[in-house]
Amino acid sequence: MKGLTHSEITDAGHGKGRRRWILGIVVGVLLVLVVGAGWFGWTQRNNIRALYLAVTQDSDTLTQMQQDHDRQQEELLNQYGLTKPDTGQLQQEQDGETGLSGGEADSQTGGQTGGQTGGQTGTTGSSQQSGGNAQTGTEEKTDAEKAQAEIQGYVNQLYQVEDKFLARLDEIIAQTKQEFMDLPAAERTQKKKLSLVQSKMGILLAEESKCDAEVEAILANIQATQKKYGQSNDLVSQIRAYYEDSKANWKAAKMTELYRG
Repeated sequence: MKGLTHSEITDAGHGKGRRRWILGIVVGVLLVLVVGAGWFGWTQRNNIRALYLAVTQDSDTLTQMQQDHDRQQEELLNQYGLTKPDTGQLQQEQDGETGLSGGEADSQTGGQTGGQTGGQTGTTGSSQQSGGNAQTGTEEKTDAEKAQAEIQGYVNQLYQVEDKFLARLDEIIAQTKQEFMDLPAAERTQKKKLSLVQSKMGILLAEESKCDAEVEAILANIQATQKKYGQSNDLVSQIRAYYEDSKANWKAAKMTELYRG
């Protein structure tokens, strides 16, 4: 039988070391979740799934999985005549937020008329498809067009919340890595890194809870809009499933990034 090369043995050792380290995080995080936070149900299941992915998948696989999630989400939106807002549009909307946050302001006004939603979010995909009727006011929209315009505004909000959450995760990860690198060389051990990660759990859980609440509020608005116009709420359940899968993947990717850092 052919023996393993030195590099293969080294890679195997690194892989085992990575899994042992992340398993340490699993134990610590689960203790925080069960004892400290006392969370059960979907929230805890999502965190356990994230930990499982971190242990069993490498960063390249996690990246590919997220790309697949994103593609499936865009295909889902297209089925409903909706579109993913481009990065420039999201940035424009975020820059234009004053007083209330974008989610709060749009949540209060997004359900009133499709035209108002289109005006708040610049030029949404649904406004473009309806030929600018909401902007000119010369032609009245059908119920389907009104629903589509309102829901497109809420979809834009969902992507804004996603971007803010991921940016916050990146900020926390960068801070943790910097704190680790600022330690004296003798103290930069895997045990110390694990301790730093566990020290951030309270912040991470709070950010996730905040994101969850914002997503659920927007999904409730979508559901109310669909009910108002006599549509099924299949879209809401499908978006929620995408969010839960993606969130677990995001957290797993950040855990592997922390290990590499």
